[in-house]
Amino acid sequence: MHYFNTLSTSLRYKHITSTNNYFLKNTTLNNHTFTKVYKTTMQFTILALYSAAASSLVSAYPLITDTLNCRDGPSLSNKYIKAYSRNTDLKITCQVVGESIMGHNLWDKTADGCYVSDYYVKTGTSKMVTKECNSGGSNSGNTGGSSSINGKIKRSEIMTRGQNWVSRHVPYSMSATYPDSLGTRYRTDCSGFVTMALHASAPGYNTVSLPQIAKSISWNDLKPGDFVGTLGPGTAGAAGHVTLFHSWADNSKKNYNTLECRGTYGCVAYKRPVGWKDGPFTAKPYRYIRVED
Repeated sequence: MHYFNTLSTSLRYKHITSTNNYFLKNTTLNNHTFTKVYKTTMQFTILALYSAAASSLVSAYPLITDTLNCRDGPSLSNKYIKAYSRNTDLKITCQVVGESIMGHNLWDKTADGCYVSDYYVKTGTSKMVTKECNSGGSNSGNTGGSSSINGKIKRSEIMTRGQNWVSRHVPYSMSATYPDSLGTRYRTDCSGFVTMALHASAPGYNTVSLPQIAKSISWNDLKPGDFVGTLGPGTAGAAGHVTLFHSWADNSKKNYNTLECRGTYGCVAYKRPVGWKDGPFTAKPYRYIRVED
């Protein structure tokens, strides 16, 4: 007679065979289930106890390019690790915000432990399709970054902080707050979102006061991490709106891609025309006074 602790909450028998008859009897002791295997011969095979808890959900997707380089972090500047061919069914374990590729800044961590741009992976959506990779470490897409509140901040960190809320589709509210990746809570309306992305004072500036920490720039000078809005006197409440500039939609520079918290839609990626209007106000571009290029 043989005993096998099956740990019934996480372990299961995948297959059991025997050269002769056998039968099983389960016994529970201290929250563990022990299975007694009774048999008439010592010649038997137990094929693979496996742990359901230990197995991770991994989805596979086709590629839309002939060759896709995989790197040790979510940017083209990270070290090359290997390449995948078009006929690869790419297994994605998690996703993270990284360098923008063709206006798309999601990166996929593969089962091989390296990162590829999600732009070249056919997931059927521009949004996340699996869990976010754990933060921490220079290569992992840590959404905390190195800035402090009201300190100098790099453009890449502004975009990462903004994408953090967009990926979670944080609901819009003029009164509610939601934490950034470091736990600081910001108001979840348009101006609270931009304040959060800039890592400025919580719970957030409003559309009237945001120009206090910015300077006006031209449309042609816009870079990722700048912002565009109908700001200043008279724009309080629902009278004004502000968006984070992500990228130009095309070479004509007549439309741009945004990250923004937008009314009933929540925090989303969106596209707007240059010079869009909100009531009597026309949107203008701004640059945070503490941004570092």
